[in-house]
Amino acid sequence: MCTIICTVRTVLWYITSIAGTLLILLALFNTKWLEGSISGSNLSNANLDSNTLDSLGTLVKDVVTNIEDGANVAKREVGLFFHCKHFMDKKFFDGECVPEWDKLENLFKEWDDDKYPHPWRGAIICFALGLALMVLTDLFALLTVCCRSCICCSVFTICGSIQSFAGILFTLGLIAYPAGWGSTKVKNEYCGGASEPFILGNCEIGIAFWLAVAGTVCTVLASSLAIWAYQSTRSQKCDDAKDAGEHCICLV
Repeated sequence: MCTIICTVRTVLWYITSIAGTLLILLALFNTKWLEGSISGSNLSNANLDSNTLDSLGTLVKDVVTNIEDGANVAKREVGLFFHCKHFMDKKFFDGECVPEWDKLENLFKEWDDDKYPHPWRGAIICFALGLALMVLTDLFALLTVCCRSCICCSVFTICGSIQSFAGILFTLGLIAYPAGWGSTKVKNEYCGGASEPFILGNCEIGIAFWLAVAGTVCTVLASSLAIWAYQSTRSQKCDDAKDAGEHCICLV
């Protein structure tokens, strides 16, 4: 029979890990990464190829919808994905963006920077891989209540190491994202032709970017708390409770 150990430190570590995962998830599938507006320069600087015409068609549709809803028709928002499925009646949060998978596949087949910024491709890979690692550590963290060590080392140490790597990936994604502001498509269709790599121009950073920053901070913090949480399960109070024959130990 395993001994269940729950401490304030382990709970704090787990909550921080979950918070980092959810914040990155909310940021990744969100349209509010970059906020621009419709202006004459947006249209005059645009290259009228088939891709841009499709974007203009979508833009007109959005404008009509916004007029009906009484929203600001001049405002434009874009996330890491240009093409999203919007579920108006079943949205979990404002700005929800579920990528269209057929177009997502073409995103990594057509390496044209005029259609999609190369740095944003790298950012998507970093965030997706880091998010997968964080989900994995969250699942392993559930085991630490009963199973705290594996063949060679503690589960806390393994999870903390993985979370450190995920934090590095998220940081790389945050750095890669502003490098894509100089893309022709982003510059002409959202920022009035004034943006450059790491220079916003006429655009503003949206809330989704700050959610990603917060998720990265939580991930790095969780990786630091992992060892601290492990030490709380090896304390003298914990050993005394084990010697007393307790199988469910809760410590402050």
